Amino acid sequence: MSVLIEAIGWGGASLILSAYVANSNGWLNRQDWRYQLLNLVGACSFVLYTAAHSTWATMTLNGIWACVAAVALVRIVRGGGRNVSEK
Repeated sequence: MSVLIEAIGWGGASLILSAYVANSNGWLNRQDWRYQLLNLVGACSFVLYTAAHSTWATMTLNGIWACVAAVALVRIVRGGGRNVSEK
């Protein structure tokens, strides 16, 4: 079980880091569903990992991260996403 938990943790880290690198280099922007999906799956993976290690503060942070990504993903899929410059 511990190998599986570690794989989930490293996988989540890889997904979130990939999203960050892609966004920082202009390959994906925050309105791209793939960016939000990487963040959502990565954060959910971290929730599982941190729960298994009883690191509650980090689990809470990643739970909130996942919720933010989920809301953004739903808005994008529904076509309701907007850029900050569209105020």
